[in-house]
Amino acid sequence: MEPEPLSVDDEFAYAQEHTGPKWRARQFLPGKESALADAPPTTAQQVLESWPAGLLFREEDKGAPGLRRPQAGAVHSLHGYWTTDPRHPATVVMPTGTGKTDTMVAAMLSARIEKLLVLVPSDALRDQLATKFERLGVLRQLGLVDPGLLMPVVGRLSGALTGPEDADRFADCCNVVISTPNALAYTEKSVRSRFLERFTHLFIDEAHHVAAETWRQVRDSFAPRPVIQFTATPHRTDGQHLGGSMIYAFPLREAQKQGYFSTIRYRSVLDLLEPDQAIAVAAIEQLRADHADGLDHLVMARAKSIRRAEEVQSIYAQRAPEYAPVLAHSQLGKRRLADALDALKERKSRILVCVDMFGEGFDLPQLKIAALHDQHRSLGITLQFIGRFARNGTENVGQATVVAARSEVRQDEALRRLYAEDADWNLLVEDLSNQAVEDRAELDEFTKAFSSLPDEVSIHSLTPAMSTVVYHVGALTWRPERVLDVFGEDDLLTYPVPTSQRDHVLWFVTRKSVTPRWGDVSGVDALEHHLYVVYWDSERGLLYINSSDNDSVHEDLARAISGDAEAHPLRGEDVYRVFDQVQRLTPNNIGLLDARSRSRRYTSYVGSDVTEAFPAAEAQTKSQTHIAGTGFLEGKPFSIAGSLKGRVWSHRTASDIREWVKWCDVVGPKIVDESIDVDHILAGFIRPVALTNWPALRPLAVEVPHRLSEILEDAGVEFSGSTVDFSEVDLVLGDEISLSERRIYVSCDAWRANYSLRITDAGLSFQPERGDQEVSVHRTRASTPLSELVRPYGLRVLLERDAIIEPPGLLLQPNRVLPAFPLDRLTAMDWVDVDIRKESWGSDRNPATVQGRMVAQLLEADWDIVVDDDGPGEIADIVAVREVDDALVVRLVHCKFSSADTPGARLDDLYELAGQGQRSAGWRRNVGHMVAQLIRRERNRAKRGRSGLIHGTIEDLVRLSERAAYLRPRLTIVLAQPGLSKTAASPNVLELLSSVDLYVAETALSELEVYCSS
Repeated sequence: MEPEPLSVDDEFAYAQEHTGPKWRARQFLPGKESALADAPPTTAQQVLESWPAGLLFREEDKGAPGLRRPQAGAVHSLHGYWTTDPRHPATVVMPTGTGKTDTMVAAMLSARIEKLLVLVPSDALRDQLATKFERLGVLRQLGLVDPGLLMPVVGRLSGALTGPEDADRFADCCNVVISTPNALAYTEKSVRSRFLERFTHLFIDEAHHVAAETWRQVRDSFAPRPVIQFTATPHRTDGQHLGGSMIYAFPLREAQKQGYFSTIRYRSVLDLLEPDQAIAVAAIEQLRADHADGLDHLVMARAKSIRRAEEVQSIYAQRAPEYAPVLAHSQLGKRRLADALDALKERKSRILVCVDMFGEGFDLPQLKIAALHDQHRSLGITLQFIGRFARNGTENVGQATVVAARSEVRQDEALRRLYAEDADWNLLVEDLSNQAVEDRAELDEFTKAFSSLPDEVSIHSLTPAMSTVVYHVGALTWRPERVLDVFGEDDLLTYPVPTSQRDHVLWFVTRKSVTPRWGDVSGVDALEHHLYVVYWDSERGLLYINSSDNDSVHEDLARAISGDAEAHPLRGEDVYRVFDQVQRLTPNNIGLLDARSRSRRYTSYVGSDVTEAFPAAEAQTKSQTHIAGTGFLEGKPFSIAGSLKGRVWSHRTASDIREWVKWCDVVGPKIVDESIDVDHILAGFIRPVALTNWPALRPLAVEVPHRLSEILEDAGVEFSGSTVDFSEVDLVLGDEISLSERRIYVSCDAWRANYSLRITDAGLSFQPERGDQEVSVHRTRASTPLSELVRPYGLRVLLERDAIIEPPGLLLQPNRVLPAFPLDRLTAMDWVDVDIRKESWGSDRNPATVQGRMVAQLLEADWDIVVDDDGPGEIADIVAVREVDDALVVRLVHCKFSSADTPGARLDDLYELAGQGQRSAGWRRNVGHMVAQLIRRERNRAKRGRSGLIHGTIEDLVRLSERAAYLRPRLTIVLAQPGLSKTAASPNVLELLSSVDLYVAETALSELEVYCSS
């Protein structure tokens, strides 16, 4: 095999090379003019012996060459870590551009690592790191190593090892092997294990990937050998922990201060209809300006798909043909891809349009202008992407520039801040990077407080259920060592027991052999494991025990850990105090114990059957053993459960032990709060009723459940060859077809599709009236019939008298007498010169309409934005928003025309209006989503040459969407019906308004206002 040509300034030649079917290993020899084909091979052991013990590296100082400060700090931190307990992975955080790879090389040499495996995410990065290790990075150039030092033998693994002999031969000849996880995964398991056992240390580059299964398998197989994870940011979008301890993190502000990381210029653009054009114009303007300043800059335009990249390239080709934009993506082919990159390197092109191809391992410092036509959805990936544009170290390059469009697309809080109008990226990138490090450091401090951490189970892999039993122990003598009074050492998979004296938390995993449930077979046992987590709240005197073993409440463990103090279990009906403050409580699972019947001692009721668990006639012979329910807490959906034995749980799983501890601090104090009346709580439960026919209650509106609305949010909806955004579609209840079936319309301005809602034994069925006239929902990569998409989630039907039909088809109605809506809360307005039989003010904005009069009333106050949102899919007929201090004040106005010329007390004039009011209450739970919906609908109106903005601009609306996540929502829902007379309002009218008032208050902490005639 011919060696690759060496660069002009390289003084190395090949000394030896070894190859296998899918691997290659080579060593460079300094000071030779040609390859030494006949030279005796240098073994990996000889290389290691040539490296002096105790090698230390000097730091650069006042122009004297040396390691950069972050490199020196990381190397010394690693040495300190290796002298303590290297059994657990360690993480080193170094911003992009600070020299992470040279740090790895320096760590290898200074620690005289015998055999090192380096894991990287891509072939490009594998080759890049291999080249660095082969030449010892910058260490020789800086004079930090003896010129006579033998260079390491560096191997590159590109595919499966063929067998044990192949694996041994490769490992024998190398000091360092660079591989991707996939290359190792291709190897047969026993051969891979044999190969990995040969290495003494593991370095993981770009360690944010480590949560992936292929990465984690390699890392976990190394325990208890040293593992070091290198990353530019410990942040992961999915919240998964990288594992191990963060032993070093160099601050981004210091990287900028010392010139490793340049300042960043952020240019935001706003164009509702053609954002790609606006981004391209801004990026080209910046490129021309940089060239005029003598800077050798290039543009990288990022798109999320090949189709999008092709569209974006055509824009650049049209607007800047002199820069010859080139396209690069994974399906381009090696030759065309190489031609594109050559064009950039030779400056025949200065604009690269790509699809996420150039991440780790791609290095072209002249790429200084990032045009984000499609933004990343992850903070970690965004910070790494931008880091490559902001790195320094090349002549004729200056400040990095990021160009992005402001959008209503929902992002996490960090990305909202980055892409806001006047964001200072230099401060924000530093702040967000530091926050990610601080969050990780906080978790590390929690972890390090444990006396020991077992090799068998990582604390970072623990996700305990939100479940606990609670004991009151008063002056507890915290005796965690007494776990051994309950479980012997042989019963514990994790011994010694990990204990945090600082936080009064311990955890352990038990193991025991159990007889299989499927038969009594001698010699065939199953091994069963259970997790235990114990937390003592010393301030309140409460002891919490969590275990995956729910067969007991673990009184023996509580007594042991409590030492000399008595542990009193919190049990009985007091446990039901955990339901306190939960509005519209609905049980979904109740256990009932019969004190007399031995044949049916215990019964569990679920769904509509829970009503049987509240038997008035049998109250003296039956009692609830547990109740699980859902409702609304502080305006948000909430679930909680409690049992008489003392267990409390929620249908959630904690992301780590810390989250479980915080949850305990919420539920425990409720149980001991004697001011909470349990009888009042139990009496307030809503008892669900299984429907066989439509109830004799007037339907008000149909509502899409929140989880389904998130799926449909960015979807297109197609019917009869016409496609609209889902935000332009309404679901409207129609007439009754039969006792068990009602018609429902899926409609927009362009079409209307007929569906039916039918009560069946399985619940509420949503189907098209004709199978060949189904609405299709188009998402990113799928097209699905609407009925099929709705089926797993169902639809909610809002009814009069405070009732709801919840999926799958249960009638929920609070057992209470609705108070009359107070007459003094009916606001009589002046409707002079208004045609009260005309609702919408239309495209000509006729003030002599119900909507026109309410707009005039709104404009009398100081609102930042007022929007006419009238139409299918509306949030409300009128939406008014303003920011006051730290609050986002929202007013949703629903208008309805009068069915007669004179006001009265006609219920038919109020039913639809009441449904609209109740349905809109859900917007308070996500006002950011609401503002995004307003922008999306305004874009659709702009395409038709219209605007719904009455007061304020689109810039104001987008700016508000960027702020919404940080503001406390205050929602008022307004019903405007001039056909209602305040003086003639009947009890039925006031009852209907009262049900709306209670619903919006309990489910969304919102207020209701009603405007009518005198």
